Amino acid sequence: MAIVLCVALALIAPSAGYWMARKRRRNCRAANDSLRRVFRPRELRELDTHLERVAVDELRRLEASALHYVAGDVGYVVLVSDSRTGIGLALSDGHRLELGGVNRSTLRLLEEGATEERLRPSRVERVGFAYRLLLRGEAGAEMEVFARRVTLAL
Repeated sequence: MAIVLCVALALIAPSAGYWMARKRRRNCRAANDSLRRVFRPRELRELDTHLERVAVDELRRLEASALHYVAGDVGYVVLVSDSRTGIGLALSDGHRLELGGVNRSTLRLLEEGATEERLRPSRVERVGFAYRLLLRGEAGAEMEVFARRVTLAL
């Protein structure tokens, strides 16, 4: 009888210790989360939806500024540079167009012909979830570049 009691205690004691330690770790994590100490879960959800709306509005504003810029008198491509998020096109008027999500073959084509042909951005269109940038050269050459994002940097 005593052996059965010892075996039962040997099985129950470690599992009880494990559950108590797990509960203590969870409580410590919740106490260390500074946002949970300041905001209630409902307030965090409201803040999250507000920040998502602000992000969407900012993307629309950036898109509108790029479309407005390209519709005007823009400079030609002086330098094509590679970045970890896409391609950067330095223009002769001092502006820079950032194209995100562009494949490497397009990068090679731009590096080979953009500065020689003096390509200028002439039109940006939104096509689904991507953008289509049309570059035209002085001699009539045209190149279409598809990108996931187009931003204008001054």
